[in-house]
Amino acid sequence: MISLKSLVKTMKEAKLTAPKKGVETPLDAKIQIPGHGVMTRKQLQGGIQRMLTETTKYVKKGQIENAYNVLYKRTLLKGFLETEIKHSGK
Repeated sequence: MISLKSLVKTMKEAKLTAPKKGVETPLDAKIQIPGHGVMTRKQLQGGIQRMLTETTKYVKKGQIENAYNVLYKRTLLKGFLETEIKHSGK
C-alpha cells in the first residue's frame, strides 16, 4: 500500500522547474525539453556538448552532409539550445 507521505515526496521530486526571466536555473533542477522529455540542466548541457563534438568530428572527416544534418535537420539540438537559453536567466 502506498502511503500519502511517500506519494507527496515523489511528487516534490518530480516537480519541474519553470524558466524565470533574470534568474538562472540551478544545474540540478529538472527541466522539460519540448518533444524530448525531462532531464537536469547539467545533463542538458552535456547533451549539447556531445552533439557539437559529433559535428566537429564529421567536419574533420570531411562528412559535411552529416554535420549539416546534426545542425539543421535534427530538431533535438534546437530544442536543447532553446531550453538552455530560457533557463540561463536571459
